[in-house]
Formats: sequence, structure tokens, C-alpha cells
Amino acid sequence: MYIKSIEIKNFRNFSDFTIDFTDGFQTIIGENNIGKSNLYWAIRLVIDKNLSYNSRKLEEKDFHGFADLDVNTFASISIEFYGENLASIPNLHAIKTSEQTVRISYLYAHKSRLITTDETFNKIEIKDFQWRMYGGGDSFSIENIETLNQITFGDIEGINLFYISGFRNIKSDLFGSSKSLLSEYCKSRDNSDAELESVKTIFSKTSQDLNQLGFIPNISETVKNKNKEIAGNHFTFPVSLGFLANNDNEVWSQLKIFYNPKTGKNIPLHVLGLGQKNLLYLSLFLSRLINEQNENEINILLIEEPEAHLHPQLQKILFSNLSGLLNTQVFMSSHSTHIASDCNYKNLNIIFKNTKNIIKAFSPFIEKKEDKKELREQLLLKRYLDATRSELFFSSSVIFVEGIAEQFIIPVIAKELYNINLTEYNISVIPIHSRFFDPFLKLFQDGKLEIAACAIIDGDSKEHENDESTTAVNNAKSLEVTDRVVVFEGIDTLEVDLFPDNITNNDYLKKCFENLGHSKSFTNLMATTDEWSTELLKRVDGTIKKGRFAQELSINIDCNFKVPNYIKDALTFIFTKNDISVAK
Repeated sequence: MYIKSIEIKNFRNFSDFTIDFTDGFQTIIGENNIGKSNLYWAIRLVIDKNLSYNSRKLEEKDFHGFADLDVNTFASISIEFYGENLASIPNLHAIKTSEQTVRISYLYAHKSRLITTDETFNKIEIKDFQWRMYGGGDSFSIENIETLNQITFGDIEGINLFYISGFRNIKSDLFGSSKSLLSEYCKSRDNSDAELESVKTIFSKTSQDLNQLGFIPNISETVKNKNKEIAGNHFTFPVSLGFLANNDNEVWSQLKIFYNPKTGKNIPLHVLGLGQKNLLYLSLFLSRLINEQNENEINILLIEEPEAHLHPQLQKILFSNLSGLLNTQVFMSSHSTHIASDCNYKNLNIIFKNTKNIIKAFSPFIEKKEDKKELREQLLLKRYLDATRSELFFSSSVIFVEGIAEQFIIPVIAKELYNINLTEYNISVIPIHSRFFDPFLKLFQDGKLEIAACAIIDGDSKEHENDESTTAVNNAKSLEVTDRVVVFEGIDTLEVDLFPDNITNNDYLKKCFENLGHSKSFTNLMATTDEWSTELLKRVDGTIKKGRFAQELSINIDCNFKVPNYIKDALTFIFTKNDISVAK
């Protein structure tokens, strides 16, 4: 059984939010403060049995939009599970909606909406709001709660939630207490009772020997006398000192983990880096989880930013190990483009803010493509995203370009001519390394990734017939979305549009050739009587190479550089969509 979908209404930054999942490992990505942690907290409010009653109470700030409270104010979270063999978990009858699905819902509302009461409320206060849990229903609405089953956590036995916070205190959580990860792991082992008895036998004898050392009673007596001196006879209490406690739960807390660089050399863990400690933490947590698995139960594991302090190769190894857990649906929120690009693509889930400032979700590969052309496009997109680290999925807006030359030059034009740093506004310039924009623009259609995007594409005028656009441009333009996805077409190739003749931007062109050690080539270009565009490209693409030339040009562009109109228009569009004011 796995979480199939989650519906959230009026909770924090979610007004009316739905996210769909498949079985198996789930990667949840998105820019900072987009709602990944809020989604985790919503899941925990519904199924985390370790949360206390009061922890499930909301505050006024938890309602969407920080609106003033009234009797109709509410927040709801509804989770639908899917499973082929729900009969193996017999206690789910109160929450079943079909032979394959169950639904659990959380509601936080004014108590007059939850119970029948004659009480009058002259003032609506948060203290009069309460939470309830409901089971069943094809969907959830506050209007239909009377048709649902009000449930307790006894009704969801068999659904276990585990949570690893992004703010985990690795050192204190690893060992040193009866509730530490190491203690919990030891207690989860099959033979833990017998192991505990053998440890206690040895500890008991050792502790007796240690506690009989002559200085122990002296320290104990000093402490007792000082306690009596401070508190007096009535308030003082008996104490004793010892190296080891004989309480069962305390025995495992004496066990510690050490860094062992060579035989017989145990070094405290504080000498390790944060990345190594993070891996150790996750290893111990997962070992305990595996020990506690039951084939007739479902485990939900929420992990925040497991990539913390790990370099890219370790992130990939971690991902592959987490995705192999049996009988467990793993949710991993991440800011790592390495993890996002390397994940199982059908389980990639993006949380984003659309152009109307509404938080939404999109899973680009959740649908299986049957059409051969669409399947080919999806496979191409997967390979591409692996190479570019999926930066576009973390962006507020995207500028698609053909290649590396535009990727170098467009951000510099924005900075030098408009004083706009695209990165500061979370705007990404993404090269697709071809003119095949279709698979990428399809991601941005209505109902999908509804953020602003544009494509800057070469016109390649030599391919035009009767002043019509090329097929590549036509295909891209067919995927435009009114006022949100727009294609901007050049006249020729980028280099020819930037330097359309031997006069426009000539000083910049000369400086690039000279700085790259090709002064003679520039002189010959200026003296040519052949077609300008052909001779320019022969030297830029043949003698220098486009990428190197663009890199040099990006260093030299300043506010006096003449920019082609289609590039100006593309930047103006993106600035407008992101409410960026540009100085005149």
C-alpha cells in the first residue's frame, strides 16, 4: 500500500493543493520556501501516531493567507492510499473507500462546525478550534463530514510513519540516551532480549568492581553532605554515584560508536566531517527501520534533505540505497539537482508557484507514454535532464536557448544593460543543445509546470522560404501558451544577429579576436568582399569555436552593446512575468 494522492486546503501556503504519487521512491523538489516542509508536516498531522494531541493543534498563522478567523475558517488534509491487497490489513475497514483504496483525513475547524452545540460565540478565537480525524469517502469536504467515519489512531494501525528532519542533531541523536538511534537499533534486533541479558550480566559485575573503588564513596558522601547543607533535612533526598546504571533502558545508552581508522584505535566521532556523520545517522536509522518491518504493514519514511554535506557521488549512492527499501514508501525532499536528475523519473514531483502565485504540484513523468513519438520525446528529455542537473525544475522562470553561446551571453546582457542578475530572481537560462524545443516546452503547458518560460531560437534565414519561419520555429510556436510561454525568433544565427555587419558592435568583435590571439583573422574578416555572415561564422565557429568566442564576448559586453530586438523582447517578457522593474 502506498500514498496515491494528497489534497490540502487552507493550510499554510497551500490554498487548494493536490499532489499525486506512484508507488515506490518519491523525490520532492522545488525552490526554497515553496512548501516541501509544509507538505511533510501535513502528512504527519494525518498519520504520525507519535505526535501528541496538542501538536496537532494549529495556530492562526497556519491558516492560508493569514486571514482573520471566522466560523467558516478551516484547514483540511486528506490522504488517499492505494493497495492491491488491503485484505491483509483487516483493521482498515473504517477508512476503506474501495477494495484497493483507503482515505484518512484531518480537519481543523471551529467546534461549531464539528459538533452540535447551543453555545453562542460572540468572538471567534483560536481556542475554540479543534481537530478531528475522518475515514472513508471518495474525496474530502468539510460539508460532507457527517457522511464519514470519525476515527481514532487505532483505526490506522498498520500504517507507520518515520520522519528524519533536515535539522537533525546528528551527534546527540546517534547515541548517549535510551532513545538514541543506536539504542533503538539495538532494541529492534531479533535477539535483543537475550543480547540485553548477556550485556547486563557483564555490566553488573563490572559496575560492582568499579563502584567499589575507594574514591567513589568519598565523592558520593561529599555530594550528599552538600545537598543536605543547601536543602536542609526536609528537602534533601538520597543519592548514590556509580559508573553504570542497572536500569534496562539505560544499558544500551552506554554503547557508543567510534571512528576506527585502524585496529585497536577508537577515535571519538567529532573528528569526522558532517557528511560522514550524516551517512552514519542515515545508515543506523535505516537499519532499525528494516528490523522493524512487518510484511502486513506499510511504512512511510519522510526524509528532509538527505544530501546535506554530501558531495554529488555520495548523493547518488545514497539515493540508490534509499530507493531499494522494501515495504516502505520513501519521500525525499531535496534542493539537490544531482539527486533530482538521477532519480527514477516517474517519481519526480515538483512543487512550484504559478504565475498567479498559487502553489501547485507537477509530476512530469507520472504518465506512461504510449505514442512512439511522445515516448521518444520523454526518453530524450530524461537523458537531457540527467546532463543538465534538472535546474529548470527549481526555477521561477526559464529562458530556453539553443546552446552554450546563448547561456554565456544572455545573463550578461541582462546584467550589463538592465542591471538585472537573473540568478537573484531564480531565472534560469537552459541550453537544450539543439533546435528541438518541443519536449521541453510541453512541460510548461496548462495543467503542468505553469511558470513563465520563453524560448530564444535562431531564425536561420537561409532556411526560410517566402519569409516563413523554419519547421523548428513553427513547432516551438505551436506550443506557446498565451501570456506565459512565448517563442522569440532571431533573424539568423546568434553570432550573425549580434554582429550583422562590419559596423555594429565592431569594437567588441575586434577585442574578442585580439584577446583570443586571432588579430589577423579579424583583419581578414574586415577586408572580405564575400558574404559577411558566411565569413564571420567561418572564423567564429571554425577558427575560434563558438563556445570559446561566447565566453570571451561575455567578459567584454557592457551597457553600450547593441542587442538584437528579439533578445530584448525575450528579456522584457521574463522581467514582466516576474514583476521586475527595469530602470529606463
